[in-house]
This record gives sequence, C-alpha cells and structure tokens, in this order.
Amino acid sequence: MSDALRFPVLLFAFGVEQLRRLPGVRFVAPSTKWIARLLLLGAFVLTLLWAGEASPQRISLADLAAGKLGSMQTWIIVTGDLADEPGSNDELHLYRLTDPDAPNAYLIVRSGSVQSLGQTTVSGRIEGGRDGVPAGYAWSARLNADPRLAGELPPPWTAIVLAAIGLVIMAARRTSYPLFVGAPPGETVPAMSALRVTVRSESGGLDRRTVPATLAFTGSEPGSADLSIGGGRSIPVRLHSAFTRIDVGRLVSLSGSEPALRVRSEGDDLVLAFASPRERDSAFAALGAEAQLSGVRQPTRAVG
Repeated sequence: MSDALRFPVLLFAFGVEQLRRLPGVRFVAPSTKWIARLLLLGAFVLTLLWAGEASPQRISLADLAAGKLGSMQTWIIVTGDLADEPGSNDELHLYRLTDPDAPNAYLIVRSGSVQSLGQTTVSGRIEGGRDGVPAGYAWSARLNADPRLAGELPPPWTAIVLAAIGLVIMAARRTSYPLFVGAPPGETVPAMSALRVTVRSESGGLDRRTVPATLAFTGSEPGSADLSIGGGRSIPVRLHSAFTRIDVGRLVSLSGSEPALRVRSEGDDLVLAFASPRERDSAFAALGAEAQLSGVRQPTRAVG
C-alpha cells in the first residue's frame, strides 16, 4: 500500500486511538462487538421492511411504449404534455398525455380531479399496454391518476446509517495506532544478548499502553528468546512455533515510524518496537536460527 493510500487509514486509526483515551470508554469497549452486531441486525431488518413497501416507478412514455416497465409494476410516475380528451364529465376527467420522444404513443389519463394542462407529471396505476412496440409504432394505455402526485420511495437512510456505524465500530475494533506496516528484514548478524524494546498489546492486554521490555537471547536453545515486560514474568518467543507467528515491519504514526516485530500468539498479539532497523533484523535473524539449524541437520536417506 502506498503512503497516499495509507494516510486515510492512519488518520482513522489516530482518531480511534483518541476515542479510546476518553474517560469511560474502557468500560464500554467490551460491549462494542455486540453493539456492532445489533446495529447491523437492525439495519438488515429495516432494509427488509423498506424493500416490502410499495413504491411507484418513474418511467418515460417512450420506455412504456417499448415495454420496459417491470412485469409486477403497475404504479408509475410519468412526465409529458397533458391535454383535454373528449368524454369528460363532472366526476371523471379525461386527458391525453403525450411526449415528443414517443410520437405515436399516448396515455389516456383518468382522474377524479382537475389536472393542470401542459407539461406536467402525474402518477397512477396503468392498465394495458404491457406489450411493447417498435419505435414509431402506435401504442396507448390507460392511467388511473392518483388524487395527489406520489413520490418515489426514498432510500432507507436509517438502515444505511445504522449499517455504516456498525461497520465503523467493527473496523475500529481491529484498528491499532501506531499502524503496523510489513517490511522485508535486512541481512545481519543474529543477536546474542538482550535488546531493549517497547511493547504494546494490539488486543488490549496492556490497556494499549506502550511499556518498556527486554528481549533476551541468552538461553541455550537456538531460535528462541525471553520477553520480560516491565520487570514481570518472561514470555517465551519462538519464530517456528505452533502458537507463535512473527511479522517484520515498522510502526507508522503521524509523526514518523520505527522498526518493529509483531508477535502473534495464542493469547495476545504484541508489537515490539526497536531502537534501530539493525536491532530488529538481528532479533529476527536470531529467532530464525532454529530453522537454519534444522535445515542443516536434516537426516539423509541411504541409497543402495
């Protein structure tokens, strides 16, 4: 991902981090998973209710003559030139609606109230005219006009807003700041001693605080290290483990970046920030020593 595309994501992560620091947010945070699900469920239900509502279809006279009206749709909104049609009485007013774009097509509009003549828009239920005709051929149908002009059903804005809030909450739950960005490690000598790092828990195990720690490679087992956080108990770190995965990259913030390793374990995801790329790469090289040794010591099969 380029820096230009990453910047909006970085701004979003920064905003989420500021919200997490507000008083009382930590007590609400465990419930956000269910809040997002309830919002999405509410949006789904409202969308179903919206889809079940009847709504007129806006269509032109030319499209009506071409047979483009849906087979299940009878309620329409159409615009054209309205003129008097012979046969009107006090209870039923008849009009003819035409359109220059459909020269040989017209609608006989039946209305219980007086309509405005000339260019106008009417809505109502159409009768007949389902079979379309080629352009230029004669076509006609009846339209029983509504007492008042109907409007198209607006989009389900409430459902859209609820779904958007739910998706934002879900994205915020998976967002951490500074942003971890993958990067290839450089070639360097494996670390042999302890390195000072800072640690941050992406899953909130350390209250999303950055704390000092020590990554020690003084053990006798190759490809492993002990991570001591704030003087507490040590956490074993292994690159090739059934429960551990390590990613190489850097932590990007609005003010800059720093080299880092992300340790994904069964219980927590930790991000270790180093003083320099060389220290990060040497730590990763030391954790990869076990794989190098196992490749050298692979047993050979006798041939004969």
